[in-house]
Amino acid sequence: MLINKHILDDKYIFELASIFKEKGWTIEQSTDDEYSIFDLFCDRLQSLESDSDRDLIIELTKNYLVVDVDEYCNYLSKTLKIFFEEKKYLLDNLDTIHVFPVQDKDYIDKTKSGNIICYFLQGIVFRKLSVFRDKRVRIIETFNGLEKHKDEIEILMLVDDYVGSGDTVLGCINTVEEKGISKDKINVLALVLQECGKNAVEGYGVPIYASVIKNKAISDNYEHEEAEKKVEQMKKISKQIRVKDHNLYLGYKESEALVTMIKTPNNTLPFYWYEGKKDGNIMLAPFSRRNNVGVDT
Repeated sequence: MLINKHILDDKYIFELASIFKEKGWTIEQSTDDEYSIFDLFCDRLQSLESDSDRDLIIELTKNYLVVDVDEYCNYLSKTLKIFFEEKKYLLDNLDTIHVFPVQDKDYIDKTKSGNIICYFLQGIVFRKLSVFRDKRVRIIETFNGLEKHKDEIEILMLVDDYVGSGDTVLGCINTVEEKGISKDKINVLALVLQECGKNAVEGYGVPIYASVIKNKAISDNYEHEEAEKKVEQMKKISKQIRVKDHNLYLGYKESEALVTMIKTPNNTLPFYWYEGKKDGNIMLAPFSRRNNVGVDT
């Protein structure tokens, strides 16, 4: 089936197309076999109850960040350079740097985005940086491996593509500490970081670095009274697209994120990714994260 974007007012089609072009997002036509993100976006805009809601989404989308997999190395390189600059005095005296993907001890078998970063680190990203030219980079992928090498670890880089609320990272840090590695040896590196996650991790006493730091889409970008109104408006939009859990109305932990990585984090405002049901049919989202695609153990 094709998405009929012509039921959406031309004003919004033009404004959305302008945003897509400015950000370099591909505008394609849907076919019988494949939906286009642009068409899905138009369809979701059209489904909203008012032009005021559409205007808010258009306004917010101007600050939306999509990091495609082919951009990961560039973002990673920027993060590494920030980290090296600050830690050069320590790195100069080390022979081995240890790396560990951020993971949840309760979901060891779950596919982790941190492992993708570890894979990229085995390529040219590290090798082209002079600070690592004569060093060993040891990537450890299990908590048991950390415990085995704990006495050798002087600097441990916990890596992930995105840090939202900081909950997963803090849980990982706690488990790393339980394996006998003190938090003064731990550093967190991400490609993209929410400011609320940065505050949470640094508040625990662990430094965190990222190529891009994003604040809350509404609360941090409008005057207090206007922000409060737009927050309530966004909650109503979440209800319109059938978000069941009110705790997700503004994204997980009310992060108000505007981010899509390889997978859209649930910290992002649900308009962009949540797929509820209406009249028995799934309401398709432009940056879906529905769990019909996943890994079973």
